[in-house]
Amino acid sequence: MFVQIHMLQSVPPGNVNRDDTGQPKKCLFGGVTRGRISSQCLKRNIRHSIQFKEAFGEDLASRTEYLPQMVADELKDAKFEVPQDELEEIMKAITGKFSRSEPRSGTDDDGDETDGQVSAQSKSSGTDRSGRTPQLVFFPPPFAGRIAGLIGAFRASSPEAYKKFIGQRNKATKDDDAATRRFINSINLASRKLTVDIALFGRMTTSDLVENVEAATQVAHAISTHEVIIESDYFTAMDDKRSDYASTQMGATGAAFLGSGDTETFFNSAVYYKYLNLDLDAVGRHLPSLSPEQVTATAGVLVSAATLTHPTGKQNSFANATFPELVLVETSRTKRPVSYANAFLQAVEGGATRNLMAESANALGRYVDEVAIAFSPSDVTRVLLSVGAASITLQVDHQRVKSLDELVRTVGLMCIPEKVATP
Repeated sequence: MFVQIHMLQSVPPGNVNRDDTGQPKKCLFGGVTRGRISSQCLKRNIRHSIQFKEAFGEDLASRTEYLPQMVADELKDAKFEVPQDELEEIMKAITGKFSRSEPRSGTDDDGDETDGQVSAQSKSSGTDRSGRTPQLVFFPPPFAGRIAGLIGAFRASSPEAYKKFIGQRNKATKDDDAATRRFINSINLASRKLTVDIALFGRMTTSDLVENVEAATQVAHAISTHEVIIESDYFTAMDDKRSDYASTQMGATGAAFLGSGDTETFFNSAVYYKYLNLDLDAVGRHLPSLSPEQVTATAGVLVSAATLTHPTGKQNSFANATFPELVLVETSRTKRPVSYANAFLQAVEGGATRNLMAESANALGRYVDEVAIAFSPSDVTRVLLSVGAASITLQVDHQRVKSLDELVRTVGLMCIPEKVATP
């Protein structure tokens, strides 16, 4: 089953996702500047969402460069009897198995956040990296413990090969090399035990210790449906005690801090179109231990999390979290991913009498009725939640719902695998 999610969300003034200059991210589309929220930002907020934690508990992965240190911490257990100086060599050996070169964009070109990318700290010189990998990589919670157990077994069964692996010997026999290959392969096999978030968002590395994972979910960069102007905030700060200690009347007034240059805050506001999709069959392949019902349930969790999560950038300054006013979910057996961003190729225009959300919803509705229907699979089913200014009526076949809970339940029913008729 293939699930596609389309959303329209109005975000008040804020800076939820900054570029390297501190300004809200942007792009050119349809010949005008649009506001943009990166897919990496959206994915991180989804996988850290309350909805994911409630649905999947503690069985969620961590993106980290501290795998060697985590393995060393596990090996400090008395049952392994590994001395401290040897732990340092183990960390360096694991670190050396992760290349500092950029991973190839083969399966998922941006992974989730900076998955597989060379970390900023690893590019700095003169830094001790023995406890950290040069890449940020997705790891399930027990993975470090599994590696520690495999190292302990390798150390006990093949001591000479183990010494070569951690750099205590230069030469190795063919038997030692074979033992090392089996050890590395066993770590790779252990890396195939995935969590739901790794299955959904993928994993990309350049290490033979960790298996790459093709993401079951694709997430587009959110873009504004209209032209966006970036503004800046010149701000001041007052000293609450200034009047108590100032020696003159003039000294008791005015701001204690005047923002300028590097301290000014940039912001924008926009109606964003968001798009993501989910291949439930891929989830089932990645997580064979899940029942069909559990695989199906991931669709509802993803819809809920994508709808309710909001990027956290500058929230203390702007507090601009909102809900989408339109969520359209499409399901079909045919895997035909398509964004409806071209509904806004001509930028929507607002004004004193034209609501940007209403105009955006109407533009999306027209696109679905006139363009998308021409290319949609014959078995597509649609469910629409549209409220407030985004309330529209589609001409194509669809089911309307009035709440997010009803939407999630309906999506779950739409994704139930077809029962095989018994003879």
